[in-house]
Amino acid sequence: MTVVVTGSAGFIGRALTATLLAAGRTVIGVDRVPQPPRPGLTVLTADLLDDDELVRAALEAADAVYHLAGCPGVRDDSPGIAWRRHRDNVLAGARVLAAVPRRVPVVVASSSSVYGGARHGRPSAETDRLRPLGGYARSKARLEALCAGRQATIVRPFTVAGEGQRADMALAVWLEAALAGRPLRVLGSLERTRDVTDVRQAARALVDLMGTRGVVNLGTGRGHSLRSMAAAVAAVTGTEVRLAVEAAPRAEPGDSLADTRRLRSLIGWTPETDLLDVVRRQHAASGVLAGAA
Repeated sequence: MTVVVTGSAGFIGRALTATLLAAGRTVIGVDRVPQPPRPGLTVLTADLLDDDELVRAALEAADAVYHLAGCPGVRDDSPGIAWRRHRDNVLAGARVLAAVPRRVPVVVASSSSVYGGARHGRPSAETDRLRPLGGYARSKARLEALCAGRQATIVRPFTVAGEGQRADMALAVWLEAALAGRPLRVLGSLERTRDVTDVRQAARALVDLMGTRGVVNLGTGRGHSLRSMAAAVAAVTGTEVRLAVEAAPRAEPGDSLADTRRLRSLIGWTPETDLLDVVRRQHAASGVLAGAA
């Protein structure tokens, strides 16, 4: 079985690729960022919109496709970000879906940001009306609309954490700040919550979701307060952290919490996150990366 993973050099893409290889799958990884080859992995370094003939051939011949590539970042307000989101989340998604035969199962990574946060403390369910608050969330909602009428699984991950987490995400930013002796910047309130999923379990769930169909949340169904997340950073780094609470931008959801009933019905289990272990692994991995640099 040959599986194509777009965005295979990204945070979740690397974990998913490792999980697929460990399960004996042959993987073709597509990313703009070069990756070292490994047994069972063929690397294609290309932009999905460049009409690369090797990428097109891989998508046409695949037994299954995971489309994880995109322009991440809810808070990114850099110049040109609206166009990059449209290009990398909408146009690239359309190109992948057009190339993959309709009989081939596709898992497409959307985002929990399309919900606009949990409402009245209730977990967000797949049947909820979407309320995308910012440009990133709107681009993911458009990506979802492209999947209509085909054998696709639309996955809405909540906060994913662990080794290799993107540098712009809260735990990565806080770990760096704690080690540098800077205050941890908290948006909104320390009591706001995030449904945090271990990246290893997120990858395992993605593998199990292949062949299903429809929209599904990827989370634990349990919220961690920003206060508890900051405390985990302090415990792992052995520092006495200072907290700087600031007003949250409009696109920042107040709380996030996944309704995981559909996920459990599809794969038979629900991810569980040991927050201290996840932060400890993330901290250890960032130290290794810093030492290598």
